[in-house]
Parts: sequence; structure tokens; C-alpha cells
Amino acid sequence: VHHRCVLDSVGIPLSRFSSTRQAMEAIYDCILGHESMGKKDILHRDISINNIMISAYPDKEKCKGFLIDMEYATVVGEPGS
Repeated sequence: VHHRCVLDSVGIPLSRFSSTRQAMEAIYDCILGHESMGKKDILHRDISINNIMISAYPDKEKCKGFLIDMEYATVVGEPGS
């Protein structure tokens, strides 16, 4: 089964951060997002520098960073997880 996820969010690769503060705020929001997923028994399983994005429009999106690439995500307790 192949799934594709299309986001409304526009992201800038974490490697292109303009300040340490911008990078840390993006990573912090990703940690909060991962924590929220964990409360719903979802694990990302592929967090890397390439899967953390800086929000291009933080005021509109109400976050400064987000995770992408849910290809290896799984629901805890599902067969094969």
C-alpha cells in the first residue's frame, strides 16, 4: 500500500536556519508535535535533520517547525509495529 501526504504547510530545510534561535524553536515545535503524536500512539520512527522543517509562515501556521516524511510512522500495537 502506498500513501501520500500533502501538507498545506511550507517548510524550509532545517539546514538553512538563519539563527540558532530559529533552529531551536523549530526543533522544539517538532518535539511537541512528536509528543502529541505519541499521546495518540503514533511513532514517527524516522526523525532526522532532513525531516525537520522550519515553518516559512509561522504566524499563519501557528508553529515554527514541523515534522515531515511519515513513511515509517506506525501505530503502537499494530501488527508489524
